[in-house]
Amino acid sequence: MSALERMLGEFAAQRADSARASVLTAARLSAAEALRTHALPGRREENWRYTDLRLLERVPTFLPAAAMAADGALALTSALPAVLPGFARLVFIDGRLRPELSLPDALHLETLRNHAALAGANHTDPKSICFETSGDGRLGLLAGMFAPEPLSLRITGTVALEIISMVASAAYSDIELRLAAHAKLTLVERHLAAAAPVVAEAASGTTALGCARLRLILDADAQLVHTRLQQADAAALCYDTVTASLAERASYQLRHIAAGGGSARSTTQIRLQGRAATVRIRAAATAHAAQVADLSFTVLHEAPDTRSDQLFRGIASDQARVACSADVQVDPGAAGARVKQSLRGLIDGKGAEVDLRPRLTINTDDIQATHGATTGRLDDDLLFYLLSRGLSAAEARSLLKWAFLGEAFSAIEPAALRRDAELAAAGRLSDSPAAELLQ
Repeated sequence: MSALERMLGEFAAQRADSARASVLTAARLSAAEALRTHALPGRREENWRYTDLRLLERVPTFLPAAAMAADGALALTSALPAVLPGFARLVFIDGRLRPELSLPDALHLETLRNHAALAGANHTDPKSICFETSGDGRLGLLAGMFAPEPLSLRITGTVALEIISMVASAAYSDIELRLAAHAKLTLVERHLAAAAPVVAEAASGTTALGCARLRLILDADAQLVHTRLQQADAAALCYDTVTASLAERASYQLRHIAAGGGSARSTTQIRLQGRAATVRIRAAATAHAAQVADLSFTVLHEAPDTRSDQLFRGIASDQARVACSADVQVDPGAAGARVKQSLRGLIDGKGAEVDLRPRLTINTDDIQATHGATTGRLDDDLLFYLLSRGLSAAEARSLLKWAFLGEAFSAIEPAALRRDAELAAAGRLSDSPAAELLQ
């Protein structure tokens, strides 16, 4: 039986289970029907040729894990990163919100729970429906089907929020954030391994699965600074889907660091729907051993005077594969659009591979666009220069790699979060950088 057949079969079996039948809302049923109709993506599809979804066959069950006991959740406190000053914190374990680990200083958990029923509400826009049901967003349907506690939250004023998702076995999250007009949100999103159970499962031939869907809606003049740190266990499968729609003059800054998971795929679609909406993406991926890190960004310019700036830096070591697709589409009505793309990859191993796919589809003459993509190895001349100055080979290689990644990390704030991101990325390099470089 294929992974798709098992997904749909386990979902359908919930109807016969009185304890689970209550969770089968219209939104969940709609997601299951869309998956049945359009199926999972496959490697024959250009945007999915580097993501091996056959690994889903190793997942023992697609049903969400049972809720962890309170004492077990509290035992994970030591695995949580240090609190970011001024941030509220929401902690999810296998997709379930854990109030005992959360820090609702700026937001109230009761308010969040009251909005839970809104998550997964039907979106009527044809482009959004196509992306989420038959396009690159299809893996998000799994989160729509199985997320035990979908969440929807409306942001007003100025808010700093950290969302931590810890994966112990099978974790699904389905979150929608809407920023009201003129709202300002600083969002930190971390995907972490919970503890030893993931390692134990990998040793027995099974695989932990983390699947997340995040919808972002920015009303006029809203501002979102979003840092994503993917740091799951090396035995886990990590699939996340992000959609963002921006109204006039809305601003979205995305910093995405992929440094975990045996096979990780991040799919992002950003729609600049209002005049003068802007998005700025800074992304980095590091992978070693046999890891796969595949990132896909699609930016749709649908209104005049919109701006997009995409920068990606990736390093593949040993036998790893790093891939990045950056697709920008400019509609005829997006006169005055400005587009920048810069994709660079570094190969550090005989069996390593970096695949970069920049694409521009321009349907207006009134545009300024620049793009570039390069893949290579460490510069021998620069390496020789550093060696001639007395550095060891490991130090020289480390310094060059860290300089290569620097642009992707420089925008991350606060400093403690930037250091966490740097340490996560450094752990996936064949030459770990010296401590003084991680600042």
